[in-house]
Amino acid sequence: MPTRYGLLRATLDVFGKLAPPEPVGFGTWVRADRAPESWDAAIIALRLTDESVPAVDATELGAMLLLAQAYDPQHPHEDVRALAGLDARSAEVLRTLVEADSIRSAAVALGMHHSTVQARHEALTHTLGYDPRTNVGRMRYIAAALLQRLTAPAAPGPSGPA
Repeated sequence: MPTRYGLLRATLDVFGKLAPPEPVGFGTWVRADRAPESWDAAIIALRLTDESVPAVDATELGAMLLLAQAYDPQHPHEDVRALAGLDARSAEVLRTLVEADSIRSAAVALGMHHSTVQARHEALTHTLGYDPRTNVGRMRYIAAALLQRLTAPAAPGPSGPA
């Protein structure tokens, strides 16, 4: 099927037993008359695959699928632009800060002194415009990271959505 991301192969699986080659994005299970919705969801799922997660099922995205469907990658949100502007090390520190239970545990995971990570946290909070360690900040980071992956140029593998 031709898409704005190039040619992608589609497979309709009515029994849920196919195992297509990876990377692969699975659409939502819908009635046949709603297949275009499933196809769109499968493309989003495919765009979210990477080496560590070679298969993504759109159903597992839950409410994040709605966010992804509403997103226009031609006009990225300021949170997405802020993430895209980070260098690789800052992006790694930010991801670790969001995932860690504390600044100290983030420092251990990063192999850095906790006061250095604290300083990086403060600098990132200033750069992002929100504190990524708060609940709302974590949500903003997770949403922006998801949308950033949809903004990046597509490089789907041989498989495509299923």
